[in-house]
Amino acid sequence: MERENFLKNFVLFFIYLILLRSFYLQIIRYPYYYQLSIRNCIRTIETGTPRGVIYDRNGRVLAKDIPSINLVFVPYDLKNVENEIEILSKILDLDKEYLEKKLKGKYINPFDRVILKRNLTNKEISLIEENSYNLPGIFVQEGIRRLYPFGKKTAHLLGYLGEITKYQLERLKEKGYKMGDVIGQDGIEKQYDEFLKGIPGGIQVEVDALGHQRRILGRKEGQPGNDLILTIDATIQEIAAEELGNKKGSVAIMDPRNGEILALVSNPSFDPDNLKYYLDESKFSEKPFLNRVIKGQYPPGSIFKIITEIAALETGTIREYDRIECTGAIEVRDRVFHCWKEEGHGWIDINLALPFSCNIFFGTIGMRLGVSQIIEYAKKFELGKKTEIDLPGEATGYIPNPKEADPLNLSIGQGPITTTPLQLLSLIATVANGGNIWQPFIVKKIVTPKGDILKEFIPNLKKTIYIDSETLDILRKGLRNVVVFGTGTRAQVEKLEIAGKTGTAQRAASELDLPTHGAFVCYAPFDNPKIAVVVFLDYGSSSQAAEIAGKILKRIFLPEKFEGENETETEILEE
Repeated sequence: MERENFLKNFVLFFIYLILLRSFYLQIIRYPYYYQLSIRNCIRTIETGTPRGVIYDRNGRVLAKDIPSINLVFVPYDLKNVENEIEILSKILDLDKEYLEKKLKGKYINPFDRVILKRNLTNKEISLIEENSYNLPGIFVQEGIRRLYPFGKKTAHLLGYLGEITKYQLERLKEKGYKMGDVIGQDGIEKQYDEFLKGIPGGIQVEVDALGHQRRILGRKEGQPGNDLILTIDATIQEIAAEELGNKKGSVAIMDPRNGEILALVSNPSFDPDNLKYYLDESKFSEKPFLNRVIKGQYPPGSIFKIITEIAALETGTIREYDRIECTGAIEVRDRVFHCWKEEGHGWIDINLALPFSCNIFFGTIGMRLGVSQIIEYAKKFELGKKTEIDLPGEATGYIPNPKEADPLNLSIGQGPITTTPLQLLSLIATVANGGNIWQPFIVKKIVTPKGDILKEFIPNLKKTIYIDSETLDILRKGLRNVVVFGTGTRAQVEKLEIAGKTGTAQRAASELDLPTHGAFVCYAPFDNPKIAVVVFLDYGSSSQAAEIAGKILKRIFLPEKFEGENETETEILEE
């Protein structure tokens, strides 16, 4: 009897215990478990992360988001992967290796949607729908794509977007980035990605205990990121791109009064809407993704004579009217050093040597100066050093140490010395403004979606180089004469005074008759500089570069001669 009572009480105890536990879980802890169940059964399928708009200085749109359609799949719902790969490889521009890697990949949550291809065309959407019966788990879904209205003309400036890599994720996951995110991979898009990136939107769906989607509950609207207002003038950017044409090289334009970049163009370029096409190295061996303005490293050639002249005048190595005879060649030890003009320039002073770009004159004063002093002045103007422009991947160039260079070659910008086109632009801008080295910059303002200014960038004066006024007058007069009667006459523009310097750098020994780099730097107007320009051709002459610069300046300063020009460029000229 006692044993029966004990057993009865023992069972009742456990029943009471279960009832109390049930009461605790279902009544007291109800709110917590209700929210937990909601989170488990309702999921948001992201349809894209909206980004801020990128504008030029006059409010013209350079990059914005527009709706698109993507091809996605749910790994768990795939039935016959081999068959689906076969079908998709035939109806879409996707190779089997890529499809196999994607469709057979291992995913943390096999019920989540994975993007297979972005920005489907209407034809591709129709083909997918026609074959939908044989493509279980694969379907189209709305998304977002980036539109670049100026296409190739702004490709290197703005950059492009791409899915985050594992390496990038390791560095950025602490900032809220996750696998599958689309981020800036180069240019402004990369440099300011954290500001441009918004909050993703998506479709809210109900799922069962196994994770299968049962029904769509609604939409969650994405929130765009911040907008960027650039220093770039879209009209000047177009002009620069059009005048450079199909030539391999680069053009950059800056306001020498404050460092604002007005245009930045590199060729060959790429179409940001069709990146895959340009990734084929068999078709594009000329590195279309290389931004030559900031990453190209070239010998500066005769443009470097600006440095040699300043160093010689400032140190008293020569005076304005000191003359040197150029017979076309000089013999130094066991070496013959040639001028580009075989018959020579005769007896000339600095006022003619710079316009005619006489190698013998500058080689001679280079030997008098010595390598160390030439290098000292090159470094004063920050050649061989990053300009710190707000773009990723800027190269430094290279200024050799005294033991690596000889004064003859170095004085005319040859030998182991290399610079970027942007450094040469900074050099001519510094001469134009009287010695101020401004940090080049592209973004003026970061603006919230509500229109509030989040951040405003002001010009940054990095340093001021003291150049004697007499030295500056002699140099500027010489630069003006380069265009008036010297090696840069093809840059002449009627009713516009331009000062500049040509530069030709050999790609290999001249006796092999291999092509040269041709470059031209300039500023205008001569008496009140508002525009500084560098044109650098990978294959071409300095006179060709000068002609391109002249055409650009003509269209900027004399727009009435060109039908259909936009009035926005006058803002720069009226300041």
